[in-house]
Amino acid sequence: RVFHGEGEVLAVSHFNTQSASIITYATQRGNIHSLDLRSTRHPFALSLSPDLGYLTDMQVGDDHNWVVVSTSRGFLSLWDIRFQTMVKLWRHSRNSTIKRIANASVNYSNGGRNINEASRPLIFVGSSNNEASLFDISAGDCLQCYRVLDPSLSFIDQAALPFEHRSVPHLESFDVPSPRSPRRFSLGGALEMSVTKSSNKDFVNALVGSISRDGPSYLIAGSSDRMIRYWDLNSASKCFCLSGLGRGQAPPNFEQINHDGIFQLFLCRHRPLPPARMTESGNVPLRNRQGIARSDNGHSDEIL
Repeated sequence: RVFHGEGEVLAVSHFNTQSASIITYATQRGNIHSLDLRSTRHPFALSLSPDLGYLTDMQVGDDHNWVVVSTSRGFLSLWDIRFQTMVKLWRHSRNSTIKRIANASVNYSNGGRNINEASRPLIFVGSSNNEASLFDISAGDCLQCYRVLDPSLSFIDQAALPFEHRSVPHLESFDVPSPRSPRRFSLGGALEMSVTKSSNKDFVNALVGSISRDGPSYLIAGSSDRMIRYWDLNSASKCFCLSGLGRGQAPPNFEQINHDGIFQLFLCRHRPLPPARMTESGNVPLRNRQGIARSDNGHSDEIL
């Protein structure tokens, strides 16, 4: 049962073990509950400190041994379900709300440091500035970043882009709080963290992805800019926009930046539509010269 004071249920997950069928659900106030459908027992319960922000999403690992939780103040916490203990606490460098996280199903092997051979757990993280990233939450490493540039930067060379648009995000490590530790942040500090410092208000609100050595590795991201984008994790030339382009709008350009021998940063550039008065009649698409046309089939609100 969810008590009234816990707020909304924001995430639900289900997994089976040899002896149990467990529903896991997380509430807005930071409580993570579990229920065994076979015996109606509650195998474990976790609680997040309120000064870390409201809980926004939760993901259970494929091995059912860990849980990752994101918050409205940009924190990511890694929990060991077996011992019901927080083992890692990170804060995203964007210092803004993390709207969505997604588990990256991956094949593991020994050696190497690429996305197919990274240590677990791997989590896709959707944040502000229309950006998603792939993190190894156990080590805090950013393995890849998928970023949509502002249209004002569409025609600027990679080398001339501002540093914050060419660099990958990082996770700042925090000490894991103990049950009896004092409040981590003062009231003033908590209020400061609650303010989004990013000038870009577009957020990645929906994520689904997979990493495979044999099959395709991809991320599908839905954003508040009404776009759904397909990111191929191995090649920018195979990325594309699934939905959301306006009538007559050219497809975006995707490119990748090599960091330390690995394609860590993927960029998406949307070319803004020029005003009709500045477009020569011969360059106007034929369908735009055919009089009244039916409206676009796409949606007109953000992806949630």
